[in-house]
Amino acid sequence: MASSLPSTQRAVIVQKDKTVAVETVPLDKPGPGEVLVKNAAIGQNPGDWKGIDFGMLPAGKGLGYDFAGRIAALGEGVTSLKIGDRVAGNGLPFKADKISQNAYCEYTLAGEKPLLRIPDNITDEEAATIPLAASTALHGLNLISDIPKRAPLGGRAFLVWGGSSSVGQFAIQLARIAGYKVITTASPKNHALVKGLGAAVAIDYRASDVVEQIIAASGRDGVDYVFDAISEGNSAELGTKTLRKDGPRKLALVSPLDVSNFDQSVDYYFTAPVAFLDRDLDLMGMYFSRNKAEFNLGLDFFENAPGWLQEGRLKPSPVTMRPGGLSGVQAGLDFMRAGKVSGTKLVYRVAETPA
Repeated sequence: MASSLPSTQRAVIVQKDKTVAVETVPLDKPGPGEVLVKNAAIGQNPGDWKGIDFGMLPAGKGLGYDFAGRIAALGEGVTSLKIGDRVAGNGLPFKADKISQNAYCEYTLAGEKPLLRIPDNITDEEAATIPLAASTALHGLNLISDIPKRAPLGGRAFLVWGGSSSVGQFAIQLARIAGYKVITTASPKNHALVKGLGAAVAIDYRASDVVEQIIAASGRDGVDYVFDAISEGNSAELGTKTLRKDGPRKLALVSPLDVSNFDQSVDYYFTAPVAFLDRDLDLMGMYFSRNKAEFNLGLDFFENAPGWLQEGRLKPSPVTMRPGGLSGVQAGLDFMRAGKVSGTKLVYRVAETPA
């Protein structure tokens, strides 16, 4: 345990009018198996504003998933980390018991595992783009295709719908690392980005013949798996039409859509990074039981990711810095809520928070 920690910290708190504001709150000390991270950078996610708008984060709650910084204190029994280590991780705001368990804080309380050790070639700002998106992508890929339990058969095609989204970017990279031919949809302005991440083919999702283009790009009569990293509008319905008739016919969603009117010959899966937290959770009415195999998959990823990042096999999302540190979060939420974010991750430097 570090001896020079303050007794309070600043954190972003949800207000009664569904805005957020910086408040001073008690600083929680790490318990057994926990660490306290002094945050340098915090990444913004759609779940930040959606959690507020959909009532999952009522007044008085903290928020924020992705954080990156240095270990400031160790709880009892922590042996794999030391004070000063650079790490990144993600919280789960709507299940947080303490404000310090959220990301939009000067200090975040987290479990010893899984945390990403940040390699020297990755900045804190870049690291803050990784944990939640990568974990969500990994869980979805594992649900539909058993990555990395078995190698893909030659020629198998994997569609990522919404490849320029944060989750989509990591779905492309992980599917490529696993050996699949990756096809993705994205706006033309983001085609260079997604191809640079490993997509063999990028197709404009607004094209009237987008389904036909995807099937043609598969080299067969359709793709084997679909990861819908958007899960809004008609994305999932269009995705089902790209699956080959005699294939596995599996589709992963990042939002719990009502699929009762979709093609019932397809198996649908809802992906969520809660699978890697080693605890039972009720998420928006869906129960996730503790799954040791999935938890171990997450641990394996976070052990391999630093090497992949150093080698360039795995890349963080492009970063767009937002001004004002924690005080700038409200403006950033409004910016993302208005649909102005594409192909990039909004990130805040905690040190830029006004005194």
